[in-house]
Amino acid sequence: MATATIDPPMPQNSPVTQEVLQQTAAKIGVRVPQEREVEFTEMLASAREAMEQVMAMDDFYPEPDVAKFPRTNISSVSTNENHFNAWATKATVQNVDKDELATGILTGKRVVLKDNVCLAGVPCNFGTAVFSDWVPRTDATVVTRILEAGGTIVGKATCENFSAFGVSNTSALGLVGNPYDKSRSAGGSSSGCGVLIALGEADLAIGGDQGGSIRLPAAHVGIVGLKPTFGLVPYTGIVSNEITHDHTGPMSPDVPSNALLLRAIAGVDGIDDRQIAGTPFRHQVPDYPALLSAARSAHALLQVGVPSGATGLEPGTTRKMRIGILKEGGEVQYMDKRVYECVERATKKFQELGAEVVEVSVPEHLTASLIGRAQRFSQSNNLLGRGNGLRQLYLTDFVEKLLPWNQEKFDKLFVNSANILINGLYADDHFPQLYGKTQNLFRKLRFEYDAVLKDVDVLVMPTTPWVAKVMQPREASLIDHYKDYNGLTYNTQPFNNTGHPALSIPCGMLPPPEGPESLRLPVGMQLVGKFWDELTLYKAALAWSDAFDWKTL
Repeated sequence: MATATIDPPMPQNSPVTQEVLQQTAAKIGVRVPQEREVEFTEMLASAREAMEQVMAMDDFYPEPDVAKFPRTNISSVSTNENHFNAWATKATVQNVDKDELATGILTGKRVVLKDNVCLAGVPCNFGTAVFSDWVPRTDATVVTRILEAGGTIVGKATCENFSAFGVSNTSALGLVGNPYDKSRSAGGSSSGCGVLIALGEADLAIGGDQGGSIRLPAAHVGIVGLKPTFGLVPYTGIVSNEITHDHTGPMSPDVPSNALLLRAIAGVDGIDDRQIAGTPFRHQVPDYPALLSAARSAHALLQVGVPSGATGLEPGTTRKMRIGILKEGGEVQYMDKRVYECVERATKKFQELGAEVVEVSVPEHLTASLIGRAQRFSQSNNLLGRGNGLRQLYLTDFVEKLLPWNQEKFDKLFVNSANILINGLYADDHFPQLYGKTQNLFRKLRFEYDAVLKDVDVLVMPTTPWVAKVMQPREASLIDHYKDYNGLTYNTQPFNNTGHPALSIPCGMLPPPEGPESLRLPVGMQLVGKFWDELTLYKAALAWSDAFDWKTL
């Protein structure tokens, strides 16, 4: 039986007039017929009244348990203590439940959060000067899980402006320097996370990845970074760029600690609709550290179980892991040939460890960047507060800080974010079917990667096309920024759009093309796997890193 709706009484002295009605209709190029103007105006006035009444209600957020997880020592960080500008805010948040601390898998671990992750009571800068006083009211799900697992959150790491650039020169808090050469990029947008791990000022980090923003810093500073399968880790309570690109995941100095953090934060939270079919419940999340340890002890890291019922094979049979070098991963635009050769040599070393290495091809990999560029224009919807379509947690307090746009705010945007906003507005007006088409094309691309992943267990390619470059000044022109860094995400962005898990590990060092020869910079090797098969990526990465010292290659 249908429930009747009770409209609010017709408002008196409403700002909605017939002129406002027609201006509203004109946004889609139509007019309300004259004979219906009065009734449509009355209905719009009534609708506005309903909107205002809902907006006057208290919002609802998950309530953080600040008694169990108190926030202390919240402070900005002086320049003298922040040599690479990687810290946004320091704080101490820890579980006071001694029983949970005694058994927690993260007890004793210092964890830093990218500065788009909500930590109630602690400022969130999001790398921007558009606002400067946002203090979230809730904790992200990953925050609660870290604290329940015994980890100590030690603060927020600088992130790039609106998490919208892969170079560490865009944050309103200043340029984030690379530990190997302060003038060079540390990657982005989880720039501060990567640097703090590389410097040893944190043991673990929660990064965010919409086009490579975990893996790019990992490659630039020589650490391990995982973009999990889409939805494996809940994004609840983290500022979104675009709901179908959003990933959050672990950054760490090594593979075992990366697996440890993933174990603590993965699984369904019942709020985030990004957690698609196949996402495990908390009790179903594999014990990655234990499984890695067992395989390591049995010298079986590069062995893969054969599915039961496979023709001619006994139950429990294993086979060699098959590693596929993605041919197109070395053909992307602006690839430094030396970087590809370094990753190719590193990949072939899997043969020395007992794996099979073959070359594979996904020709459409080379078109993914173009499609991804068009899809990224949809990030303008988040800049405009147009969250809809999912029953997730909406950070309305963030939107209140962001809107309405005015010239002063627009002028404070980093040029890339401003460009995304303008491009998105134009796409909405002129290509309304564009977003849907990009989603369809990326589903096709997912199937093409999946077809290759039926024959190999892991795809390998360079994480980035080059080693860390000298940063452009933040005030450089948009064209100069793009010219210098165009192609940076060619091998990372596709897997944000398809959702496959992708892991970057360091595999060698090279001098920059322009010298000096004495400066050695990390090279990242990206491993891509099947949906929900992070364990195989970890096994391959651990086998390689156990056997070889990347700093000598």
